[in-house]
Amino acid sequence: MLTKLLLTATVIIACLWVLSARRNKPEAVKKVVVSKKDQERQRMLRQGAWSFMGLMVIAAGIMIAVELWDRNTVVTVHVINTQSGERISYQAYREDIQNNSFTTVEGRKVFTAGIERIEIEAPPE
Repeated sequence: MLTKLLLTATVIIACLWVLSARRNKPEAVKKVVVSKKDQERQRMLRQGAWSFMGLMVIAAGIMIAVELWDRNTVVTVHVINTQSGERISYQAYREDIQNNSFTTVEGRKVFTAGIERIEIEAPPE
């Protein structure tokens, strides 16, 4: 999750850096006469780039929102003993589930043994 946030922030910062570098061009650059067709093509490309960057920022925001929403979902966790088949069910937040332990909604910390497996049941939609 943190990686997604850092990657998104890095892309946004890089875009802003490139745009600010383009605005601060020295005035000593030679002026080139560009035909109307080339100007129109450049304008279309610039608009397309801005649209694409906007779409990427919106998509990243939606991905982050979905990830945060999904982390706080209450799921049913079944701890199953593989030798006896005994099954115990708990309620836990999805973000509190690790490989061999989880914290229930009531605050109990549950550790599983090597002979037990965890099944996570998604909530009904």
